[in-house]
Amino acid sequence: MSSVMKLPENVIAHILSYLPVKSLLLSKCVSRLWCSLIESEYFIKLHLRNSVHASNGAKLGLILQDTCFLTPKIFSVADVGSPNECVELGGGPFGYRTRLLGSCNGLLYVCQSDMEDSVQYKRSGKYYVSPEIALWNPLTKKSHILPLAPIQVTSWSPLYGILDSLKVEYAFGNDSINDDYKVLRIVQQIPDKFILNTMVYSLKANSWREIAAPSYLHYIVSRESVLIREAFHWLPIQGHGLNIVVFDIRREEYCTVPLPTLESKSSPRYRNLGVLGQCLSLASSSVHNVEIWVMKEYGMKDSWVRLLLLEQSSSLCYRSGPYDLIPLAFVRDDNDDHKVLLKWMYDRSLIWYDLKLRTYENVQIHGAPWLYQSYIFVGSLVSPLPPTMQ
Repeated sequence: MSSVMKLPENVIAHILSYLPVKSLLLSKCVSRLWCSLIESEYFIKLHLRNSVHASNGAKLGLILQDTCFLTPKIFSVADVGSPNECVELGGGPFGYRTRLLGSCNGLLYVCQSDMEDSVQYKRSGKYYVSPEIALWNPLTKKSHILPLAPIQVTSWSPLYGILDSLKVEYAFGNDSINDDYKVLRIVQQIPDKFILNTMVYSLKANSWREIAAPSYLHYIVSRESVLIREAFHWLPIQGHGLNIVVFDIRREEYCTVPLPTLESKSSPRYRNLGVLGQCLSLASSSVHNVEIWVMKEYGMKDSWVRLLLLEQSSSLCYRSGPYDLIPLAFVRDDNDDHKVLLKWMYDRSLIWYDLKLRTYENVQIHGAPWLYQSYIFVGSLVSPLPPTMQ
């Protein structure tokens, strides 16, 4: 240890930056120098960069949430490609009422699984819904509950009720240029679908602000957004002739990118966006086959390339239930074989598909719940607290 302490500080930082978060938290006790180094902004970014690089290779971490019970538990998997068991993370910022919404750079954004307490009646006769959202680093155990941004329910009927009269979508991502993390909230009043509101929360400012919402937001599919190139992406409802809807996190503006020209003989039954090899991807399923495409040059329609085509005769397509797939990750294993991690929406299970052998196998995660929602996860020291609270 004495010889290690004599190394230059930048060399020590480089060595430590390859350790997992749990080991780094213990290493803070070695000395004041190490504690100060590990807590520094420079080191946190260096460690995050190495962790992201590792997740783009053969090592892939996941966060799982049990979807079987009213008190859903949350688990972490250090490497989905190894026989490691998943580890329960315990209750989040809202205890066992914490519902997972997504992940970015080691931070999870979560909400209360029970929204009944969020309804407030005002004397003016108007109803407001104030959902509680939080950012949480499950490895450092730090969390931050966002300021409330009440949603006024302007249109509802006894048929829907107050809570069911709203469709609320969230997305969370990083703005590296401004060194900020942002949450996007899209609210649609269901009885009157043309009432639309979008707000953006900035962690740096610790505040919400409203932004203009384009009319085509009414036609996005109500599924999780896909985060790539510091922008959120949604698929439009089929039949409207729209492209992929995009929200640029840094500019805080909406735009679109083109869809590929599919080669299927029939209209797709299911379509899902994903990220494969740092490229935007699309899985399209019809009664004849499953196509998975990747956009090699972002924003260029001609750069869409079909990664794989599974005919109806493929063993993958003969699984029980509809073959509704979401591309999650693209990895290279120790034998230099390329595999695609797919999420099966029918039962939420995970599948490895070998591009060379054209075979698949179910992902076995020891200790995982029977049914779960999964998210790609990169462990980090990134703080969920605003700069003024750190």
